[in-house]
Amino acid sequence: MALNLSNLSVDSSGRVSFSGLGSGIDFKAAVDSIIAAKRIPADSLKARITANEDKIAAYKDFKTLLSGLKDRLAELRGAVNFGGSGNVFSAKQAFASASRVDGQTPSAVGNLLGVTVANGATLGTHTIEVLRTATAHKVGSQAFGAATSPLGLAGSVALGVEGGPQATLTLSATDTLQDVRDRINSANTGANKTGISASIVSVGPNINYLVLTPEQTGKRIEFSGETGGILAGLGISADGGVTLSNELQAPQTAQFYADGLLDPSSWRSAAVSSQSATLGSLLGVPAGSNSFEIRDAGGAVLQTVSYSDTDNLQTLAQAITAGGAGITASVVQEGTQFRLNIAKDDGSPIAFGGDSGNLLTGLALTKQPLLIERDSNTVDDLFAGVTLSLYGAEAGTSIKLEIDRSLTDVKSAITGFVDAYNAIRQFVNEQSQVDEKTGQRSADAGPLFGSRTLASITAALGRIVGNGTDGVDGAFSVLAQAGIELVDNSSLDDPMLKDTLKIDGTKLDGVLLSNPEDIQRLFAFDFSASDPRITLLGFSGKTTFDPAGYSLSLTHDGTGVTGATINGLPASATVNGNTITLTDATGAEGLVLFYSGSGDLSDIQLDFTVGAAQQMFSELEDALDTTDGSIQAELNTLTDQNDLNQDRIDEMLTRLDYQREQLTQRFIVLETSLSTMQRILDGIKQQTDAWYKKD
Repeated sequence: MALNLSNLSVDSSGRVSFSGLGSGIDFKAAVDSIIAAKRIPADSLKARITANEDKIAAYKDFKTLLSGLKDRLAELRGAVNFGGSGNVFSAKQAFASASRVDGQTPSAVGNLLGVTVANGATLGTHTIEVLRTATAHKVGSQAFGAATSPLGLAGSVALGVEGGPQATLTLSATDTLQDVRDRINSANTGANKTGISASIVSVGPNINYLVLTPEQTGKRIEFSGETGGILAGLGISADGGVTLSNELQAPQTAQFYADGLLDPSSWRSAAVSSQSATLGSLLGVPAGSNSFEIRDAGGAVLQTVSYSDTDNLQTLAQAITAGGAGITASVVQEGTQFRLNIAKDDGSPIAFGGDSGNLLTGLALTKQPLLIERDSNTVDDLFAGVTLSLYGAEAGTSIKLEIDRSLTDVKSAITGFVDAYNAIRQFVNEQSQVDEKTGQRSADAGPLFGSRTLASITAALGRIVGNGTDGVDGAFSVLAQAGIELVDNSSLDDPMLKDTLKIDGTKLDGVLLSNPEDIQRLFAFDFSASDPRITLLGFSGKTTFDPAGYSLSLTHDGTGVTGATINGLPASATVNGNTITLTDATGAEGLVLFYSGSGDLSDIQLDFTVGAAQQMFSELEDALDTTDGSIQAELNTLTDQNDLNQDRIDEMLTRLDYQREQLTQRFIVLETSLSTMQRILDGIKQQTDAWYKKD
């Protein structure tokens, strides 16, 4: 007998049966057909789950695109943060050029100076002349043979950089030059590191020097508490570190002039042809005894200087210095000419007057440029938000720094915004494809076809693109006026580009150059207060524009703000120290202000506009909220539906499994009964055949 294994069934108890062996009826196929018919509702629910999963994946993709747009808008919306670091309109860049007044060719700016500009830098122009760069102290030892041979030195000494922590170097007689190096470098680690590094310079076979160098420029290496004469043994110092035997490089500070600042304590004369010619012949000083006064900033006489027509610059300088008023004078040579320099030793301002012999007029004394010094070649405290790196010095070369807006960064941010916006529009277009012939949903449409959430968010963004910003210059109130325009849908070859944006680069460049403030107001939140002591700390999506502005009043007890109102409304603000947060439905809700004064204020006018980038950012912030946002609501609904449908499917499948087993058992009983009946019938037939069988 042939056996069809497809007719085999196994019940929940593991019993095996074959369909139709006795009856010829394929009851397994019959049961499968019955169960398949009853499974149709479960399969429908499964299809819904699959469709919902496609929607969930699509919503997550949409959410990612919206987050990308939000990130781009964050740069353009005028966010208030430390140093303006998150606001592209605060981005700055520096333009540098070098010049000289003596006709010589200046060195390239990049060889003298590096400039880094932070967003918090102030727009403007600066000049700097680098006279010298800072150098590090460098101390060497005497020459030694093999760096691995014992030095025979035993003792200790404390070493460190001027003004910093010191560490004790202890040596034993078996220590080598390498051991000395390693112990000095080991002391330059941890919280109290010395700041001194040591190296061995091998200039030839068995000729090795130990060289000590501090990490910081402009500071000396200092030694103290020597025992065992180890500094002398190393050839560094014969007197315990007071005098260095082998100073390879003296430390020096960086020196420069900046912005034409003058030193009121230091004056110089006009250049004259001789330092030894008499004042009478050189400057026309009248014969006889004359004098002039050197005064302090308050006009009090510090010194009366006597002179005659027979004096010269040198004798005049000596007389001033010998006056005992803490004033030093010297003659300096510049090329073939000479100048008289006069300075107050303690740096306090001085002035001149009471001249009886016309000497001051002849000398034409003027204030010297203010000499500025720093320990390091990295100068970050000269101009706010500007870090200078001094690479080289060149006296007489003036470097001009122009700090301006970084319009390149602004344009890049706008381009990023347009790209992110277009990615969303293309996604929406892909989801919303319609058959041109039927006007119905296309087979290529995405799972979010007809989504109200999708339509609502994109419509809100589209309205902002079209409507722009209220309260700003009418010539720069919508994006199209800045060269950010909607494409012409009728001319598109690709329907997926419908309602996207394009940039007219020439137009955008022009308005960025000519109207950067207007472009900023078009995009960003722009705030002003009638009292400069009120500054903006923050705002929210509930902070709305009002053509009339808002009126702020506050009370202050000398320590902090005790209460504030907006437009006279009570309980319209909360205060914390000098920080004021506007609340309630005032229109200015979410505005966070700081008051730097200490008295009451009344009716301070607050005006602000809410740019397109901030409007879009606020819309996206609401849509992307992980608790109450519309995208999360859709995801929660679809997930809940799938969980419910899966529970229903599980229940259906459990019932169908039970029904399959019951049907199978019934068919088995039927099969058994039919087999029994067939055997009885076969027996009757055999008996009947036997009765009528002819002999």
